[in-house]
Amino acid sequence: MARKPIDWSPSNWPKLLYQFFTSFKVATAVFVLMTLVTLLGTLAQVDQGLYAAKVKYFHSFFFTDKIFGIPVLLPGGLLLMIILTINMILGALVKVRKRWRGAGLLVSHFGMIMLLAGGFVTWAFATDGYMALYPGMSSNRVESYRDWQLEVFPLDENGRAKQSWILPSDELQSIRVDEQRSYDADGLPFHVIINGFTKNATPIPTASIKSSSGKGKEIDGFKLVPQDASKEAEQNLPGAYVAFDPDGEGEGIEAILWAGSYRFDPGEDPMPFPFTIDGQLYGAMLAKKSWNVPFEVRLDEFIFERHPGVSTARNYESRVTRVEGEKETSLEIKMNEPMRFAGYTFFQESFGPSDGKPGEMFSQFAVANNPADQWPLWSLVVTTIGLMIHFCVMLVDFIIRSRRKTAAATQS
Repeated sequence: MARKPIDWSPSNWPKLLYQFFTSFKVATAVFVLMTLVTLLGTLAQVDQGLYAAKVKYFHSFFFTDKIFGIPVLLPGGLLLMIILTINMILGALVKVRKRWRGAGLLVSHFGMIMLLAGGFVTWAFATDGYMALYPGMSSNRVESYRDWQLEVFPLDENGRAKQSWILPSDELQSIRVDEQRSYDADGLPFHVIINGFTKNATPIPTASIKSSSGKGKEIDGFKLVPQDASKEAEQNLPGAYVAFDPDGEGEGIEAILWAGSYRFDPGEDPMPFPFTIDGQLYGAMLAKKSWNVPFEVRLDEFIFERHPGVSTARNYESRVTRVEGEKETSLEIKMNEPMRFAGYTFFQESFGPSDGKPGEMFSQFAVANNPADQWPLWSLVVTTIGLMIHFCVMLVDFIIRSRRKTAAATQS
């Protein structure tokens, strides 16, 4: 018997889409592709680093990779997760016939959908950064690991900035090495002109042979030389050629701004590039993207212990005070005991100085704000409850059928 041809008319598209997303074959294909993407992404971490591999393989709709030397276009983890979520919602919760025997499986599927939804919320809304403090210091400022922004600000007679013009990191990092962009800085009497941005670079004196690889112009005896991107994205130090032009004719003050001028020790102040226009002193710098949390953290004591005879850390923890207005709360943050408050989680991440200099050590916290932080736990609870319900239903059904068979055998 010939198969009925598929109706591809626009009026039939909703039905075809429904059949596609509820197909068991589609779910099977998604799981196979997810296995492949996970394998490729895990192997790529060796050469590309954790962050770059995560963005390419798991936070993308599509990506290109070589399999046996042949470039292949593959669906990314984000697209596969979306298809799987739709498949489970339509196939497991809508299409499947509702019976009391299947109640446990429905609950379990809902738990798995909750897990997938939590992953999407984390991808879309979660933020992460760090806060580093010396004992006695307090702060409510969190800095990004890898996102840099351009800041330009007027300075008062004491060299302090009260306000700043900021070019966001997404805009800044979209500028190519050979591209020029001009911006009107609100509240500042000049144009900010960027003549190329390099995601990882080093300013080198033009007297050095290494400076010949830099394609930009010489400024104050230096050229900006691009470097290979680091496997760990947070180790990249971007740079840019920037001009501050009052009349827009291209003859303003030029500078090389480099992220290496930014402070890496929490006890040090940033080092902006200073310049004067119309008698007003200004500063400009590449600084890490930052944001504030709704409370302050004060480091009271940092405890660091080494293994006997070696430099490897055995334990390190921080005794801190959380300050909310007039209220102060003392607590400890350890490697496996974070501080959770107001939607933020502070983990004991590392310590410094990293260059081994003697002296007082600072403590560094990883700070995460994830609306779906506890969703994996609750999805596991829901899935477990569903499986327990299903087990109990199957057990009761088995006992009932066994008794019926026994009774029938006795009567016969």
